[in-house]
Amino acid sequence: MTTIVWAPGDLIVASNEGIDVRLAGVSLVRDVPEHLGATGGERGVRIGLEAPRNLETQRRDIAHLQEVEAWVAEQKLHGKGKAGPPPTMPGQAVLSAVKADITDNHDTVYRCVAGRWAGTGTEWDGSWTFLPEPPAGVKHLTIEFTGNGELTGKSCRVQLD
Repeated sequence: MTTIVWAPGDLIVASNEGIDVRLAGVSLVRDVPEHLGATGGERGVRIGLEAPRNLETQRRDIAHLQEVEAWVAEQKLHGKGKAGPPPTMPGQAVLSAVKADITDNHDTVYRCVAGRWAGTGTEWDGSWTFLPEPPAGVKHLTIEFTGNGELTGKSCRVQLD
C-alpha cells in the first residue's frame, strides 16, 4: 500500500497541449505481465494519470468521433485494411508526453517497462509500470514529472506502508 505524503494540492503534475494532467495514484503491483520485460510474479510500481474533463477534452472527443466516422466510411468504401490504422485516441497524445522518474534513498534504478494511454472507456487516463519492486528498507519514493522531455517542476513523495 502507498500513501501520498506530499504532492501538488490539486495533484496536477503537468500540462500538455493546454490540458492538465493529474496524478491518479501510485501503487505496488503484482501483475506486471511477463511479456513486458518482467519475470513471472515480479512486482513493480504503477503510476496512474488522468486528465480532468473540461471543454478542451470534450472538443477533442467530438473531433475524435468525427475522425472515427470518417475512418469507418473509408473502410466501407475501400475495404478493411485499406483505410490505415484507426485514429489515435485524443488522450494518448496528451498523456503519453508526460513521464515520471522515480528515486529512493537506496539509489535504486527504476525502469519503465510498460505504459498504457487511453482506450475505449478510458480516453483520458493512463499508467506506467516500473521495475523493480522497491527493495526492503525503502520507506519513500520520490517521483518527478516531465512533459515533452522537460521537467515540470512538479513532484510527489509516496510513503510505502
